[in-house]
Amino acid sequence: MVKIERTNGENAKIAVASLEKEKQKKNGNYNAPEIFDAINEIFHGKCYLCEQRGSYQVEHLIPHKGNKDLKFEWNNLFLACPHCNNIKRDKYTPILDCCKVDVDQKIAFRKHGYWGTEEYLEFTALSDDAETKMTVKLLEEIHHGSTPQKQAESKILYVKIVKAMRTFKNYVLEYEAAKGQTKLDTLELIKLELKSTSEFTAFKRWLIRDAKEKYPELQQYCQ
Repeated sequence: MVKIERTNGENAKIAVASLEKEKQKKNGNYNAPEIFDAINEIFHGKCYLCEQRGSYQVEHLIPHKGNKDLKFEWNNLFLACPHCNNIKRDKYTPILDCCKVDVDQKIAFRKHGYWGTEEYLEFTALSDDAETKMTVKLLEEIHHGSTPQKQAESKILYVKIVKAMRTFKNYVLEYEAAKGQTKLDTLELIKLELKSTSEFTAFKRWLIRDAKEKYPELQQYCQ
């Protein structure tokens, strides 16, 4: 979960206009194709909560509970996968708004252990505000599950994270060993992996942050 810039491009303007029209209807649709396409573009085709790519739904950051203003508010619409959306619902509120806050600077995202040892994901609140604490609780349920079905879904998500982190770690190791142009080329790969457009960016950034003494020159790309 990292900060996403909510751009005001042409597709966004079309979506906002569509939302205003849908709001006036008796059974308006906040998930119309032009709205979904604009949301999908802004969130780089990934769930704003778990950062995986796959199937998506338009979800409300603040549960609308029938309130039309919240239901059709452009800044309240986010892209979420079914797994995260079904867990969050209106149970977890308020949470951090990743379009306004650098979430990965308020929460530490860590994967501990390696093959042959106990492996687990840990989310640590770095501030004491209610939104941060609630977001941590939500992330813990998303990644650990609270029912057999959700635990199975969390396991699938975990495997995706592990694979992505292995690839990223290999880039870092190659960067450490390389010289000259090869080192520069590998650095470009690392920079791409640390951008908000990448999957599971928060975990990758914290891997680098936790190794700041070893890779001080890479810290600037974790912002």
